[in-house]
Amino acid sequence: MVTFTESEIDKLIEEDVPYFDLTTYLLDIGNKEGTISFSARHEIVVCATEECKRIFDRFNLKVLKFTSSGTQVPPKEVFLKAKGKAEAIHKVWKVTQNLLEYGSGIATRTRNLVNLAKSVNPDVEIVTTRKTLPLSKKICIKGILAGGALPHRLGLSETVLIFEQHSKFLGGLEELLKKLPSLKKRVPEKKVTVEVNSVEEAFLALKAGADVVQIDKFSPEEVKKVVEFKERNFPSAKVAAAGGINESNIKTYASTGVDIIVLTCAYFGKPADIKVQIEPC
Repeated sequence: MVTFTESEIDKLIEEDVPYFDLTTYLLDIGNKEGTISFSARHEIVVCATEECKRIFDRFNLKVLKFTSSGTQVPPKEVFLKAKGKAEAIHKVWKVTQNLLEYGSGIATRTRNLVNLAKSVNPDVEIVTTRKTLPLSKKICIKGILAGGALPHRLGLSETVLIFEQHSKFLGGLEELLKKLPSLKKRVPEKKVTVEVNSVEEAFLALKAGADVVQIDKFSPEEVKKVVEFKERNFPSAKVAAAGGINESNIKTYASTGVDIIVLTCAYFGKPADIKVQIEPC
């Protein structure tokens, strides 16, 4: 799973508690003992409980119940609970709730997308794009991992993905494909992915030796043509379908036999609806 640094945990706390909790201070309840518990109002895939535990630790809260990220829990079931001073409980309340709601929302959407796709194509892999909400990448990636997907690319440094925006500088796709054998020799431990704009370009890229052909905004019928051509002629290559794939059409795209589905929609939507119960001991 994704690891948050100590400074990132501190920053999450500092955003909500820059100095102290004025309300708890004025009410003079800070030293009273209490519990904080979390449950969902609907079925969710839990995400970010590990970070919540680390926040609890910062405030000397004792964890009474813990559920790992990636666990599916039914409505109303308490999946995280801690005990300690009221001052600490109120300081961690919204920080942890926000983490859980956003992370679990992404994880739950992702699990649903994965289940829909694999119900018609058990071998398909769901991967997500770099289009995360700015400054929220770690919780987005942790969410999709908890939901059963993988990141398509975590950044520009570790993968070779050639877009039309690259090939234009070489004179177009055909000139790029001429360079493909030498390019693959330079990165023998990497897969080389080429994005194309038509079925015909997909055929050309496969013939040139692309390890993965990424097809963006193709219809399911066009995807199927590329998949069938690949299976007949280049079975070791992979086809990745991207662009506009979501819960409403993922089964249709998965049923084409495509190897990889690339999507962004898992990141965006309603957060999980998580109930926080705070009680004095």
